[in-house]
Amino acid sequence: AAQSFESNPKHPEQLIQKTASGKMVRSKSEALIDMVLYTHKIPFRYEAPLCLDNITLYPDFTIRHPETGNFFYFEHFGLIDQPEYRQNMLSKLDLYMSHGIFPNINLITTYETKEHLLSMEFVQKTIEYYFL
Repeated sequence: AAQSFESNPKHPEQLIQKTASGKMVRSKSEALIDMVLYTHKIPFRYEAPLCLDNITLYPDFTIRHPETGNFFYFEHFGLIDQPEYRQNMLSKLDLYMSHGIFPNINLITTYETKEHLLSMEFVQKTIEYYFL
């Protein structure tokens, strides 16, 4: 987590939330996830590249399990009430799964709409479930 890495070069102007770990992220929900990971000293990277065939993705968080060393990817989908966003999300999930990265196994996902926001309690319980 402390080593430097190339992060997502797309839309740096959208990195608007400063986190507990000192990183800049794209949303308050990502800042919440960062805070829980950082507080529990779970090693992670924000928007580190992941190459699947000839496609480079930038998962929101790449997390290394503190005990097993296994890698997990954490994607927060924050606009699922928008049809175009939802379609892109489904394509991204399909790409992950076609490469052996499955929800609830090694891919952690959270979702949000304008009316149903991600809660601190849910993030805390999710991180505890996978890593503590």
